[in-house]
Amino acid sequence: MRVVTTFHPPSSVVRSLKCSLAEEQEHLVVAKANRLEVFSLRPEGLRRECSLEIWGRIVSLAAIPLDDSKQSNLLVLTDHPDPKLIILTYVVDNSGNSSIVSKEFVDLYDRYARPAEFVTDVAVDPTGQVAVVSCYTGRLKVVQFEDGKQTGVPFDISIPELFLLAMTFMRTDADAYTLGILHYDHQQRLQLLSRDIDIADLSAPQSYHLPPTILSTSVFPTATTVETPPLLIPVPPYASQEADEDSTAGSHLGGVLIVGGRKVLFFEHASEERQEAKKGKQRRASKRMSSGDPSEAAKAREKEKERESRKVKQKASVKWPWSEITAWCPLDDDGRRFLLGDAYGRLAMLAFDETPGLVLIPVGETSPATTLSYLASQVVYVGSHFGDSQLLRIHPTPIANVDSETLHIPLGISRVLPSALSPSNKGKQRADFDIDSGGEGKGGKVVEVKGTYIEVLDEYQNIAPIMDAALADLDGSGQPQIITCSGGRNTGSLKVVRTGADFQERAVVQGVPHVVDMWPLRTRFEDTTDTHLVTSTLTETCVWRIDGVDVITRLDPSHDGLIATSPTLAISNIPRRVANNNGGRVTSSYKDSSLVVQITPEKVHLVKYDAALGLFASSGKDWDAKQQGRSIVAASINASQFVIGLSGGRLTLLNLGENDEFQVLKSRDFSDVAHGPLEISAISCHPFDTSKKFATYIAVSFWGTNRVAILSLESASSYLNTLCETDSLSSLPRSLLLYNFGSGRTRKDVDFQPHLLAGLADGTVVSFIFKDNDLKDKKVFALGNAPVALTTCTADGKTSIFASGSRASVLYWDRQRLHQSPVMLKDMARGASLNSAAFPSCLVLATSSSLTIGNVRGVDKMQIRTVPLGLDNPRRVAYHAGLKTLGVACTRAAPPRIAEAEERLSSFKLFDDVTFTNLASFYCDPDEEVASVLALPTAGASDKPSFCVGTVRIHPDEREPSKGRLLLFSFSPQQDTVSAINPALILVASATVDGCVYQAAYVHGLIVAAVNSSVIVFRTEIVNGSSMSFHKIGEWNHNYTVTSLVAQDDVVIVGDAICSISMLRIGEGRPSTIARDYSPLWPVAIEAIGKDAVIGANSDCNLFSFALQRDPRPTVDRQRNTLERDGGYYLGDVVNKFLPGGLAMADFSGDAPIKPLHLFFTSTGRIGVILNMADHIALQMTALQRNMAKSIIGPGDVHHPRWRAPANNKGHSDAEPAFGFLDGDFVEQYLTLRDTASFLSGESEAERVTMPHAQITAVLERLQSLH
Repeated sequence: MRVVTTFHPPSSVVRSLKCSLAEEQEHLVVAKANRLEVFSLRPEGLRRECSLEIWGRIVSLAAIPLDDSKQSNLLVLTDHPDPKLIILTYVVDNSGNSSIVSKEFVDLYDRYARPAEFVTDVAVDPTGQVAVVSCYTGRLKVVQFEDGKQTGVPFDISIPELFLLAMTFMRTDADAYTLGILHYDHQQRLQLLSRDIDIADLSAPQSYHLPPTILSTSVFPTATTVETPPLLIPVPPYASQEADEDSTAGSHLGGVLIVGGRKVLFFEHASEERQEAKKGKQRRASKRMSSGDPSEAAKAREKEKERESRKVKQKASVKWPWSEITAWCPLDDDGRRFLLGDAYGRLAMLAFDETPGLVLIPVGETSPATTLSYLASQVVYVGSHFGDSQLLRIHPTPIANVDSETLHIPLGISRVLPSALSPSNKGKQRADFDIDSGGEGKGGKVVEVKGTYIEVLDEYQNIAPIMDAALADLDGSGQPQIITCSGGRNTGSLKVVRTGADFQERAVVQGVPHVVDMWPLRTRFEDTTDTHLVTSTLTETCVWRIDGVDVITRLDPSHDGLIATSPTLAISNIPRRVANNNGGRVTSSYKDSSLVVQITPEKVHLVKYDAALGLFASSGKDWDAKQQGRSIVAASINASQFVIGLSGGRLTLLNLGENDEFQVLKSRDFSDVAHGPLEISAISCHPFDTSKKFATYIAVSFWGTNRVAILSLESASSYLNTLCETDSLSSLPRSLLLYNFGSGRTRKDVDFQPHLLAGLADGTVVSFIFKDNDLKDKKVFALGNAPVALTTCTADGKTSIFASGSRASVLYWDRQRLHQSPVMLKDMARGASLNSAAFPSCLVLATSSSLTIGNVRGVDKMQIRTVPLGLDNPRRVAYHAGLKTLGVACTRAAPPRIAEAEERLSSFKLFDDVTFTNLASFYCDPDEEVASVLALPTAGASDKPSFCVGTVRIHPDEREPSKGRLLLFSFSPQQDTVSAINPALILVASATVDGCVYQAAYVHGLIVAAVNSSVIVFRTEIVNGSSMSFHKIGEWNHNYTVTSLVAQDDVVIVGDAICSISMLRIGEGRPSTIARDYSPLWPVAIEAIGKDAVIGANSDCNLFSFALQRDPRPTVDRQRNTLERDGGYYLGDVVNKFLPGGLAMADFSGDAPIKPLHLFFTSTGRIGVILNMADHIALQMTALQRNMAKSIIGPGDVHHPRWRAPANNKGHSDAEPAFGFLDGDFVEQYLTLRDTASFLSGESEAERVTMPHAQITAVLERLQSLH
């Protein structure tokens, strides 16, 4: 069975809202595709308080004010196929922990209604008493509220406006609830009108607050063709402070702003007198139309049609110089200033002046906004789908670039200087002063300003929308990374995504070769900062003094008391032990000292630090191993105990006496019948209780047996007695560490987590929990194939374990279990913690020739690197491992003004996989765009083709593309002279095809291309001994356009745009059908699972899978194979790409057969992992999911089985539940639940989960580690 999990959650922001959810605290609520996040507004910035997963696609968010309070509840509207209106409440418990709770919901689903064509939204009246939802054509759902809670029964009202583009509640003083509506009428005209929501009559009669008016197509020429239709902004009434009894200049009755066209229009509410006059005319017209005289009724109807077609003059207007407006927010409570953002991230402030007129002031450029929220003190939150969300501060004066235009204003737009807005200039100059001639008439004022007014305070990573992706080991560390084609508009980018910790380099010390181990030293034991670093090679020891960020000095060994002519096995600061006689009972205490113990293969050496000379000086008498005829092979030191392993299998425990002499407490010889004396390979005596100066346990490992034993130090009588030992490990333990990952100090403490960690010679780390004097819960983490060394380190303010082998990882404790976080480092011989004044909380790493100092951060986060491309929006990417380059197809569009032609330029670019510099580019013809990119599996030779690119010729008058090209490129990065005449990217072959090359694949030296509704097979041939060309050798035709194509060996899987999938075999270059599925799936992405199975996603946000069922009795003439659908699952997101493989580094816990199959990428920025789970485990996990789903209900009373059932535009199917897939994210909640017994027992014996709790935990931890 396949398990669906999430590696990176959706990051695209849908809506945002500023409100107060608790007393005397303001909040920012951010709605992403399936999650709400709540932030509190603090003086230091935004602080995340809580989040809530919504089992549905969020399309709208609103606040419901509570009576007599500034607090609000939240309204969340989810999209089809199961629209719901969910009422949420913010709750803070006695411990101060906050959460969002779902209390009520309104089910909006109607199987027989037609979903709304343009807008699914909810509008809330300013009083918070009524909300109106539009999610079906010609119908509004009205919901009433009292004190933030639903009251009454929601009801439907029918309206004749079928194609709503926008709606909002008007800011009127009347008791009626007036809804402003912008719609597309039956004559394809854009009309603005208003309707009163009559609660008593359950109807929506036409309102006279806003007379119906037809909007000009010259102002709104693309109202129904752009992604964002026009928006309505309600404006409250305003009384000018300068108005007197005889003048109402600057005052207005309130109204609505219409934004999204070439002009911003303001329509004022009708006065009461005008409303009464309109009502009288309407009554008389209705009376005449109902007259018995047909001619009079006909005349009345004609006059009514004439009245409907009239255009009401706007109160004020101003030209909009840029692209479609996608977001807005008010900047004050009076409705005088608004912030507008367009599709390319350009922000402008729209303000009313005292005319009243409209003034448009450019502010700056940000990420393309899908939502704007003004917080406080000129701080604005910008939520984005195409770029990183941002927290901005808008300054009143420029902060940079004072000589540059804030935003470019196109020619033909009348502009005024900022001085024209000054009150001192009132009446002294023309309000529409033209800086350039050629304006399109008078109206509001567009101000030309210069300088940068925007300061970015914070950014929030967003990788949506992911159009394509590639998986590659970019740095040779063995850790795969994801490269995504993300962003759009003015924020196109490549995103490099990987899991694990980030190492931030602080300093490098060159010329330090062959280091095998390192230790930090302090001047005194109780000091908190390190001052020295000791490095050891196989032949010598070096001492380094850390003088500052830029100065690290190597001490002269001839003047230093530390042994420099021999390698060091262990070294550490120690306190001085003092014996106290209390009534005949001798106890020990410890006091601060400058003593240091150094252990070499020959002796145990004692020195002390002389602060006056800045050197270490010998002190006391050494303990010489040669006197016993042995050498020291391993050692470990804590504050009072020195444990050494001697050759011949002897372990000796030492301490320091009062006369600075080493004394032997006990020795033990280890031997084995099969191996004789057991040579010691590694030792650890690190205390589990770090507040103590001594350890009560020792870990020791042995050559030959590959075992690790735990020895007791709890009492003198039990010194060095074996408590337990491991079975024979897979390889020799070369590094050991006893470590307590919890905050508890003793066994009685709840958070006491003692562990044994063993770094093996084969590149793996083995961990055990040490509990009840036994080693339990074995886990194995793979770090390559080089011996692993272990050391403590500080990451994100917490002490963790740094493990270095072929690859490096940080092991840390979280959610009551041990986790592994890969670090992008290679060629690291050893690591050691370092906490000096110049380098606090750092890690020093030894390479083959240098020392590197840096910080480890983000162990529990994924690392995302952004390669900004700006207006070059990446659409396709392919990685060439031989050339170490990325081939990226980009489309560049110059930001147009609304209704003006968009100039697009498509290109194919090569990027270096380390620096991401642009190595070469190929630009298509003006009417041509790159549609597909394929990296050819060559070794990277410059004379061989490395990339195949498919293009399409775009002609607006064609319903289906008729021309395209297949291009073959080679790349010569070593060329000395790269120019337009001698380029690095060489076009070696080109072929014209009859359509768009949607996809291409490489099959046994052949190029298979999906061209419109055909699959064509090409072979590349050398012509005339030098040039290369494409030769068509086979073709397979389909009924529908083939948009997806993947290859597995000689099998090609084809997905078409309408129907389903087909499986082909490329035999001798000629494609033949293996099997086809004929069900209408509308697939959008597919990938092979081996040669006999397929996984895919369709436009209804479902995942599906097929298995090939071969004909048991094939004949020469006929082979009736079938594709059997063996999986269906509702994901709730549109998948754009599948990639075979996984991202997490492999770690193994027992024999649980779980392995990653595929990664998938969606338009909302989600990265998911599909894993394969063995049937005997999947059976138990499916039963667990079923039992959990009966108790865990989603917000809005969404039940898990229905939520994951495959869906179409009519809703989820009651007849077909999800099958073949398991919801891994849902099942993993088991690890966080306290009472799990009910989930295992079920409601009957048939529902009982027979797998033990411990094994379920191990399986789910394994599952969690793979994503």
